[in-house]
Amino acid sequence: MRKTLLYVLPSVLLLGLTGCSGTVSQENFNSGQESVSETVSATETETASVPEPETLAEIQSDRPVINLALPELNHQEAVIKVEAEYAQYTGMLHPEEFPECSNGVCIAGFSCQEGDSIQAAFMIPASQHYDITISAKAIGTGTNTLLLNGEPIGDFTLSDTEHFTRFTVSGIYLPEGQAELSVQETDGNFLLDYFEIKNNTELQNLKYKKTDALSDTNASDSVQSLYAFLSQNYGEYIITGQYAESEKNTELDKIWKITGTYPAIRFGDMRTYSGNSPENQQQTVRACENWAAQGGIVGLTWYWYAPQGTASFWSEETDFSLADAVSQQPELANLSESEIETALEHHEISPECAAILRDIDSIATALKPLAEQDIPVLWRPLPEAGGGWYWWGADGAASYRWLWNLLWHRMTDYHQLHNLIWVWNGQSQDFLVDYYDIAAMDIYLDENQQFQSRYEEFVSLYQMTKHRKILAVSECGTVPDMNFIFRDNTVWSFMGLWYGDYLQNTDAETLRNFYQSEKVLTLDKIQRQAVS
Repeated sequence: MRKTLLYVLPSVLLLGLTGCSGTVSQENFNSGQESVSETVSATETETASVPEPETLAEIQSDRPVINLALPELNHQEAVIKVEAEYAQYTGMLHPEEFPECSNGVCIAGFSCQEGDSIQAAFMIPASQHYDITISAKAIGTGTNTLLLNGEPIGDFTLSDTEHFTRFTVSGIYLPEGQAELSVQETDGNFLLDYFEIKNNTELQNLKYKKTDALSDTNASDSVQSLYAFLSQNYGEYIITGQYAESEKNTELDKIWKITGTYPAIRFGDMRTYSGNSPENQQQTVRACENWAAQGGIVGLTWYWYAPQGTASFWSEETDFSLADAVSQQPELANLSESEIETALEHHEISPECAAILRDIDSIATALKPLAEQDIPVLWRPLPEAGGGWYWWGADGAASYRWLWNLLWHRMTDYHQLHNLIWVWNGQSQDFLVDYYDIAAMDIYLDENQQFQSRYEEFVSLYQMTKHRKILAVSECGTVPDMNFIFRDNTVWSFMGLWYGDYLQNTDAETLRNFYQSEKVLTLDKIQRQAVS
């Protein structure tokens, strides 16, 4: 086991699947949580009352450590195929000759009739991860569900009436022994060729050694140190994080009362510093200073109120147009305030462009104290752009990439903020940018879904970034299960649990199992390193 280098701040500053994890793909070819079980009221103080490092270390020593309980994986080649006509089927389902089927025969009659069912039995030769596939052909557009042992693992939509389509759910862990695949009809309207289970080789080959340097070549020493810490622990540990709704840090204190420790990262939002913000509360930066002084890692996002018009970040609530702001003005990111006004007066830039620049300047000014104290920040602006529900993503990928580029250059080159580690959270390949350091995904699941490992999102991001970036969960609605995380080899760098109902609805046992895992890094572990 390699030695882990823990990050220490300078002392003076101190859409998802249920059941199993898997990716879903299709190709054409010719031929639940319970509610909180413990109610803990958090103290409403201006900053989390973090004990001194020695005290926290003593508490940590008395707190039980939960070790991983992982199955033994036996990697071996295996391809098991069951032709649909040899499966067990009932009702109106029946075999029908069809030349394009792999065996010349398929199962027809999927029309949502009562009593229709089909199940294929498999004997799994080894405990490992598998790719599960069915081959089907549409006879009308429709969506149906693939089940594993009676539990849904993915919906498949068919519209190609000319060819059979392979629908695959990848990365499913199956123990040695019996397994059953079946189909739950929603729309019907398809022919079924075969079921297939094949060993997955991608999971075991995921690599955690990042290759890219920081996007800011002038990054400060503390940023270099934090990035080294993230890189060293990537693939070995998950770093705990929690969003705080305000400077009172109610959420952090609640986690302390339940688990006996604090998260390593305090996440906050810079939305109230937007120039058009309807909120007056601006204590976020001060709260970051306090958290850094106690040895914690600072994370900030920016849900940016539209620079003009209705003060909202939701695209449906504002008529602000990012497309109208896009400008090819040379050296736009380095214009002074007076040059911006001159360019606006001469119609070289639009009012929307000028408003964006003023807002960026406002945020940069607010962040300046953190840079002056060399407090590194995990900086995540313009989140979830690919969804289109925020104004910065509603006008398409090209406008978004222009805005990201402008934001990065103005904050880095013009305002000289060299304490930022840029976290890109675009959620889509189309929205991928040039300048960023960490790729992150926001993961919110239905109430009846557990986090497990979210292998499907991990591999998607892994491939999107060409294996060169640290991957993280920037927001989530519940904490992961560490046994699934390490069983599936999808070890996110850090995670940030959202505040409000998301923390409230995470039951105490789930929270303790996560925070007390041997494979997470919490604030007390960082503090102990600082005093040792």
